[in-house]
Amino acid sequence: MSSSSRRVEEPGYRRLAGHLRDAIKEKRWAEGEALPTDGELGSEFSVSRQTVRRAYLELVNEGLVYRVPGSGTFITPSHLRYRRPFETVDDLLGLADDTELEVVQPLEGTFDPDAARELMLDSRLMYGMQFLRRHQGTVFCHTSVFLPPEIGRLLDGEEAFTQAGATSTVTVIGALTARGIQLSGAEQSMTARSATELDQQRLGCAIGHPLLHVERLYVDPSGRAVEWAVSDFLPEHYTHRIHLGRRRSNPSSITAERITRKGTPS
Repeated sequence: MSSSSRRVEEPGYRRLAGHLRDAIKEKRWAEGEALPTDGELGSEFSVSRQTVRRAYLELVNEGLVYRVPGSGTFITPSHLRYRRPFETVDDLLGLADDTELEVVQPLEGTFDPDAARELMLDSRLMYGMQFLRRHQGTVFCHTSVFLPPEIGRLLDGEEAFTQAGATSTVTVIGALTARGIQLSGAEQSMTARSATELDQQRLGCAIGHPLLHVERLYVDPSGRAVEWAVSDFLPEHYTHRIHLGRRRSNPSSITAERITRKGTPS
């Protein structure tokens, strides 16, 4: 049997979501204008209301639209809309294309016990910095970065990182790769937490607002840790999606995500 005959046809709700996504990008509807109802789309495309609801849910998860019970579905205002897939380190390097970094705490010598453990450091020497990241003027995350001393020294003269309030489009991993550091990948963990008073000041959210807490450990081809980044995202500006495949004879073909609690064996 040929591979084309074995290919599973794309689900109807995904085809409909793709059509709606294209129509939104082509500005078929104005921001603030209600999109077609479930019934209207069902009649137009000869699909069930359930299919329409699943298609809209795809777009809600992407941050492209939002739904108001009793009122309808609306396009998310462009200044609040930011969606970028993070599937590879190259995608993270691409943040320099359309976001801006603002230094909150400049790059300097520091010590953090959690960072020392993650970076597998034997001494108390390390570098650290903190910054906000914006898209079209809207803050969507706060990040703390920690670097081993030999890596941090490479960025000591980087003006974009060493002055409080400095803004630039550069990323830390982008600056490192420009200085010859090779990255083979990153290990990421994600949890949720409530915003504190400090988060309120930095992100402009209410105390207690849910935040997505993301930790990434970048390594070079030898397995050496070169950066530990801890970010807190406003969930209305960030979507995490993962494709889960079925188990096959080759375990390496499975895409999976492990969810653990701190303090429990992984």
